[in-house]
Amino acid sequence: MPNHVLESVRTEFRNFNVCPHCESNGEEGLLSRMTEGLPMISRSDGRNYHLLLADRPHAYPAERGDGPTQMVSACFWYVYGAGREATKTSVVLFEDVFGGRANVFRQIEFVADILADELLRRQSLAVFYNMRGNGILELAY
Repeated sequence: MPNHVLESVRTEFRNFNVCPHCESNGEEGLLSRMTEGLPMISRSDGRNYHLLLADRPHAYPAERGDGPTQMVSACFWYVYGAGREATKTSVVLFEDVFGGRANVFRQIEFVADILADELLRRQSLAVFYNMRGNGILELAY
């Protein structure tokens, strides 16, 4: 399973509610998520794909009874190509190194940039990633 060094990529469209990718493919552009009321974290090149944070971040593992954990999971939905019926899911685990809700969302913004870069290079994402420092490891494809 590849281990990649992370570099934030510059995407054309960031943090939108109406998707330019869907609109350019003649589809409804309004994006919905499992949990509304969170910051919209989304990416698109306007033609080939869109990626968005699907739900609020969760402590990982959720069933751990030993108190708070420093690991966080973030679930993303993405489409590459036309047709929303092809929506796929990718989950990224990362360590909450700074603490606090605002800082977690800054980390998720960085993760979204990395996933957008992966989508442009590979046209798909792994199902499960683990991010450590500036490295990302595919855990399940």
